[in-house]
Amino acid sequence: MPGNNRARTMTRFVFRNRITAIIESWKEEWKDKMFKLKVLLTPGLFFIYSAITQHLGNYVELRKGVRLEDKLLSIFPSLDFSMPIFILLYASLSVLVLTHLSKPRVILRIMEMHLLVAIVRQACILMVALEPPANIIVLRDVFLENTFYPHHTPLTKDLFFSGHVASIWLYFLCAQRKYLKVYLAIATCLMSFMVLSMRIHYTYDVYGAVFFTSLIYFAPTSVRNYYVKVREQVS
Repeated sequence: MPGNNRARTMTRFVFRNRITAIIESWKEEWKDKMFKLKVLLTPGLFFIYSAITQHLGNYVELRKGVRLEDKLLSIFPSLDFSMPIFILLYASLSVLVLTHLSKPRVILRIMEMHLLVAIVRQACILMVALEPPANIIVLRDVFLENTFYPHHTPLTKDLFFSGHVASIWLYFLCAQRKYLKVYLAIATCLMSFMVLSMRIHYTYDVYGAVFFTSLIYFAPTSVRNYYVKVREQVS
């Protein structure tokens, strides 16, 4: 029994140190006014985005689109993965956030990138009018249906590009722990398999999700490095 008591004491000690480290890291970053402003503004911008997409979603569902030929879809079985998709997406986000709570800048980057990817995706959906693949199995997502999706109307034409695959891939890009990157790389493949099996996306939507999310994630750093190089050359 003494061994069990020591183990419990050690667990409490590690947990307490972990919480203290998280609080201290946020206190330090909170001194930065720009960081504070971004953390406070981003949730509000998500709320505004949600309100706008409620109306845009109805428009997207009513307009006529083009049904693409996608022979690769025939490779995948036709199965309903609504619940596994829901669990994989939100479990991955939860794990990512919980393992990076002591890194406030990473948490902020996840929030910012999520918003940017969502805005670019919505722009792509508005520009590319598509009909869903044949034999689609409608995805039911309780959270999205009560936030970003129109109420009482499941979305089937928000196709290019896949938001679920984009989200998981974004988590992979943001993760700073090797074991988590391995998990999220596998999760991205699994998510791609499930959305294609349900025929809620074309394979083009999956490719597009990885391409555009990577572009959005790396673009700010590339632009910043370019201007730093130009400034150094000028000076």
